[in-house]
Amino acid sequence: MVPQRKGCILFTASACASISGLATHSYAASKHGIVGLSKNLAVELGQSGIRVNCISPWGLVTGISPRHGATPEQIEAGLHELGNLKGKVLRVEDVAMAALYLASDDGGYVKWTQSCA
Repeated sequence: MVPQRKGCILFTASACASISGLATHSYAASKHGIVGLSKNLAVELGQSGIRVNCISPWGLVTGISPRHGATPEQIEAGLHELGNLKGKVLRVEDVAMAALYLASDDGGYVKWTQSCA
């Protein structure tokens, strides 16, 4: 990417990197590390025209989400209640569309973001 002076690196972190108390200590520490790495790389690689972005989604129910005895519907209802965008539940497709935008030419001047979708 550096010789071509273009490219995009896209990381996925978590809202727990911005909001305390959402996850275990080890999970939060690892996501903070990803956010920090993306910030440093954005500064370093931005000089070569390479965009570095980090998506930090809010809670998301997937097929691999731990359930802890709750149904996916119960987990989703809890996430909806705690979320700040009322009337909207975050879906896998929402995160995918954010990633697609950031990787596209439309996101060409976005060098670093942390969106708690």
